[in-house]
Amino acid sequence: MIRTADVVIIGAGTTGVSLAFHLALSGIRHVVVLERRFVGAGGTGWSVGIIRQLYPTREATEMVVRSLAVYRDFDAAVGGASGYVGCGALIGVAPATRAALDQIIALQRSLGGRAEILAPADVARVEPRIDVSGLGAVLYEPDSGYADPAGVAAAYAAAARRRGITIEQDAEVTVVNVAGDRVAGVETARGERIDTPVVVDAAGLWSPAVARLAGVELPIVIGRHPVFVVERDAAFGAPHPVYLDLAGGSYVRPESGGLTLTGSLIDDETRHPMDPDRLGGDVGLEEATEVLERTGRAIPRLADARYRRGWVGAFDITPDWMPILDESPLPGFWIAAGMSGHGFKLAPAVGEMMAALITGSTPAVSPEPFRLARFAGASTVGTFVSSYMRYPK
Repeated sequence: MIRTADVVIIGAGTTGVSLAFHLALSGIRHVVVLERRFVGAGGTGWSVGIIRQLYPTREATEMVVRSLAVYRDFDAAVGGASGYVGCGALIGVAPATRAALDQIIALQRSLGGRAEILAPADVARVEPRIDVSGLGAVLYEPDSGYADPAGVAAAYAAAARRRGITIEQDAEVTVVNVAGDRVAGVETARGERIDTPVVVDAAGLWSPAVARLAGVELPIVIGRHPVFVVERDAAFGAPHPVYLDLAGGSYVRPESGGLTLTGSLIDDETRHPMDPDRLGGDVGLEEATEVLERTGRAIPRLADARYRRGWVGAFDITPDWMPILDESPLPGFWIAAGMSGHGFKLAPAVGEMMAALITGSTPAVSPEPFRLARFAGASTVGTFVSSYMRYPK
């Protein structure tokens, strides 16, 4: 069977369905989203959903501020619930990086972010259970928190469908067709062909493989990022806020039922490349031990928490740990991938930006820092932690 579409989006995680929704808002209704499994089945479904606002560049900060506004009033902006919990976020930094924090918070505030720098002695008024002994300062973002990635993907998908967008599940793309010097369409494992002048690779962890179908190589590594769940004891008291300990290398995010999600912030994902099909696999207590030790040092009361389970998460990582949001060298073949652990928190703004680029409109945020060409020539290197704490230009 042969069909046509104005745009085909490959991948129905939060990036793909946010883009579909924003294309519909732009008046492009003949859009088909093709998902190899089901909506939110990839990295979205295993994300911890943290939304923090500290970014080192103007454009990334603008994007997260715009996205946070959507998550906080999701029903009005999209329809449905984001599951947003504004528990606040604390970000601890080492003494050597305090000067960088002073510079970046000025940028954050100028762009609408609400934050303050706390001296270690003042952290107890927000969260007294944090060990501040190795910290130079702590950034407090009272409006930050976390949301429900799977629920957001489902809500975006429903909103897109209400506006006439087609979303097809169990529809793996196996061929990207090219005619002359530009993309011409796709074919699926079900034997269907869709002719279209625009294909968007929003396949997340599978985006490098999808791009190769079009003859495009992406500088993306799929890095393993395990997540662990612990149960706080009954004496712990009120849930803690989101805490990202950049000095000690761990993060914690509260969950309902007295649970805490935790993982590593030590920038080692690129040293552990993985097959994305292993996403969501179980990990055990033995592997969790090192991470849980760092978590216990960050919040000593969590050292007594009971280990419940772990799963294999993953990031699609670019060399500078920031997304690629651009048209590829193959005209008509667009990239919205390489989210490097930022995909969920930036998804509303990414969908908005990509829809503007595809339709020839002017994006609300400059796309220049997210161009694919930035990786040509000179080496572009970063880390996940540098996506918080580089000096702004």
